[in-house]
Amino acid sequence: LGIVGIFVAAAVSTAASARPDAAAGAKLRIGYVLPDLANPFIAGLRDGAVVEAKKQGIDLLVKGTNDSKGQTDAMLAYVGAKVDAIGVDAIDGAAISPAVKAANKAGIPVIAIQAQPSSGKVATFIAANNKQGGVLIGKSIVAYCKGKNPCKLGVVEGNLADQSGRDENSGMRSVVTKASNIKIVGHQPTDYDPVRALNVATNLLTANPDLNYIYSWWDQGALAALQAAKSKGLAGKIGIAGFGGNCLNLAEVIKGNIHHETTFFPQSMGAQMVQAAQKAIK
Repeated sequence: LGIVGIFVAAAVSTAASARPDAAAGAKLRIGYVLPDLANPFIAGLRDGAVVEAKKQGIDLLVKGTNDSKGQTDAMLAYVGAKVDAIGVDAIDGAAISPAVKAANKAGIPVIAIQAQPSSGKVATFIAANNKQGGVLIGKSIVAYCKGKNPCKLGVVEGNLADQSGRDENSGMRSVVTKASNIKIVGHQPTDYDPVRALNVATNLLTANPDLNYIYSWWDQGALAALQAAKSKGLAGKIGIAGFGGNCLNLAEVIKGNIHHETTFFPQSMGAQMVQAAQKAIK
């Protein structure tokens, strides 16, 4: 089980100083754009922000989708609604950039979560160290594969435009590629869709009956891999790694069905987004 901490980086502030409505003591409104809320990690980012916003007397508006256009439209809608700040975990850093620039032009501070927009200014960047999380997974895979030659590895990817997922994958590969006995026999993106993840994992196991390990970019993908393994009578007999550390996955670690989880703390990150937004507004 790997545990990864969170860092908060103060970046370039937006052009505007304190917003007039904030100075007047009006109730603050924060728009929050996230990926699909069905993802337990993303739900944690939301839940932590909801609790903190309620504590601070702030109105929090939330939109979650894995569609990059949907995220852009949601952010532009928040700009049009003249919210006081916007938090965003962009599924595609390039696609969200025009909306970030629109917020900059309107003087609305932007707090980036997990992934940096490709352009535009953010007041703060909050993230866990995704690459280090991937390194922990890579080390765990190497340990599992010790004595197996070849040790066949399949990868259930998320969205290739997602910076956080790419960093995680890069960290994993930086370790396993140094192990001469480990062979990556397949990898495929799923857009973080659990149904597609099940198909990818099933195909990996069908094409490679002697597959030793499946690594998923996110927890739901790992549970899908476990479902595929169960369907072939391989639960507990192959290694599976997830990323996020939600309770369902940790329970499967305890049962011996999932080999490794890298655990983050999304509720804390969500709360920090609200706190950072307050500071940026003021």
